Amino acid sequence: MQKPNPSGEYIVGVDLGGTNVRAAVSDRQGKIIGDARLASRAMEGPDVTVPIIIQVIRDAMAASGVTASNVCGIGMGVPGRHISRDGVVLWSPNFKDWGGLQLLAPVCDALGLAAYMGNDVNVAALGEYRFGAGLGKNIGSMVMMTLGTGIGGGIILNGKLWLGANEGGGEIGHQIISPDGRLCGCGNFGDLESMANRDAIVERALRKIYLGRKTDLTDMVKPKYLDLTPALIAEAAGKGDELAIEVLDETGRYVGIGVANTINFLNVEMVVIGGGISQAGPVLWDPIMRTVRANALMEALEVCRVVPAALGDDAGVLGGVVLVLQEMGE
Repeated sequence: MQKPNPSGEYIVGVDLGGTNVRAAVSDRQGKIIGDARLASRAMEGPDVTVPIIIQVIRDAMAASGVTASNVCGIGMGVPGRHISRDGVVLWSPNFKDWGGLQLLAPVCDALGLAAYMGNDVNVAALGEYRFGAGLGKNIGSMVMMTLGTGIGGGIILNGKLWLGANEGGGEIGHQIISPDGRLCGCGNFGDLESMANRDAIVERALRKIYLGRKTDLTDMVKPKYLDLTPALIAEAAGKGDELAIEVLDETGRYVGIGVANTINFLNVEMVVIGGGISQAGPVLWDPIMRTVRANALMEALEVCRVVPAALGDDAGVLGGVVLVLQEMGE
């Protein structure tokens, strides 16, 4: 595997998703100077998606006016489980035929640059730690939790990403918080992901509607309840809709239990919560914080701040930048 170019001024960060892949060119201080985005076509197989990744990197470099000679390397956030040092994807959800895929070698060969990768949420956690919520806070430990289609996590301990014995660490979404709860795609019942992800939120709202509860959501999605989303529920809650407020209050309590558990067993200095669902506002954050204060051990809570993510869509690509910086010892 190629080594990074220490004389380069810029780094390329890549955030790969099941729908889109984005590449951004940043300086070493995390300032993005240009980016590009393409559909990842994840279900068409690696022979289609890998060339798209290479192309979007080239597009981002062209948009930034940067040549390969001035790039330190490429850092990539990739969904799933990996042997990241070897550049191998063991499995990746929503990507067809990616089991055992060698991902980094073709990227390095095509672009003539060193490339590194990690789990997408772990990489986003690095971005928030270095350039986002953790910037200037003088902290050595942090957990990032993302709320969306799934619930992911990334753990920073002593300033370094903690991967676990075989890169399985940080699966915060699969802690059991309600043993009699919903079935998760992982096979567990009542883990945080199954109780507080997108589908769980919508299902709780629909159950209440089907029981005859009055709500503005009935008119907002009429006649297709399949169009109901957490964003619409948050919108209704913001207007005072009692059913929507109740659904997000329940969701906040589940998330708060997960956050409190995390604080209790890791004693970190910061928990960062991101993802689309986290943007619901006080109607979600108030029950999260109320539950955290009720369940976290006082000594651990006294040194921990629970805060929203700061980087939004940039967390993944800037985390890729951090991967390269760490590889160079910075």
